[in-house]
Formats: sequence, structure tokens, C-alpha cells
Amino acid sequence: MAITCADGPASRDVGTCYRDIQAHRADEPLFGPLTRAMNLPCAFWPASPAEPPTRIRNDVPALIVGASGDPKTPYPGQRARRRALSGSRMVTVRGAFRHLVSGVFASTPSACVDGAVHRYLLDGVLPAGDTTCPDVTAR
Repeated sequence: MAITCADGPASRDVGTCYRDIQAHRADEPLFGPLTRAMNLPCAFWPASPAEPPTRIRNDVPALIVGASGDPKTPYPGQRARRRALSGSRMVTVRGAFRHLVSGVFASTPSACVDGAVHRYLLDGVLPAGDTTCPDVTAR
């Protein structure tokens, strides 16, 4: 908890934490309440973060790959990261409820996802726009 509570400012109000859980329950039904409640001890933590929050900025556009049902990286957070990284693109596997969706980490390879990742890593080419790929494991 020392690392989590030192990562950034946390509300000292338990009610704020509870309202945050409730506000995101529909978007993050599986693990959202659990992971959001993990910040609750920070409300009682005896020290504030030692440094200011890191500002997100980038000189090179990033390719963000994720799943709309990712239990570890909730989709609203993925979209917020996409907005924060200028010029970046996002590849989303719609309806996938897992964390790893590309390359050797995926249980079933996706030409849609892996093609975008390979073009970015090998040639530095991003998709023309944000891309949605089907969940190939749903077949």
C-alpha cells in the first residue's frame, strides 16, 4: 500500500471512494469494485505522496492495444490514456474479457491486432484511425 498510496493523491474521504466504486460498477463489473477499493487504505495513509503526479506527454505517437472487457485495465482508463497521448491510436478487441490480446500473450492469434502491432513495431506505422477488432476467441 505504501507504493499505491505514494503514487498519487487519494481522497481522504471514504464516501468519495464508495461513490467512485458505484459510478464505475457498470463499466467495470468484474474486478472494478475490488481494484477501486484497493485505494481505500490511502484515505487513512499517514503520509502524502513525496512527489507531484507525473504529467503524461509524448513526443512519439503510441499504439495502445486493449480489450473492452479488460479486468486489469478498465476500458475507460484505456480511452483516457489514448486521449492523453497526442497522435496515438488505439486497437480495441471488442467484447474480449481478458487482459492480454496480442502476440505470444494471446491464447488465439488475431490478424487484426497482431497486424497493427507488427506494422507499428517494425515500420513505425500507426493505423489511420482507432481500430476495433473482433474477439477471435468468441468463435
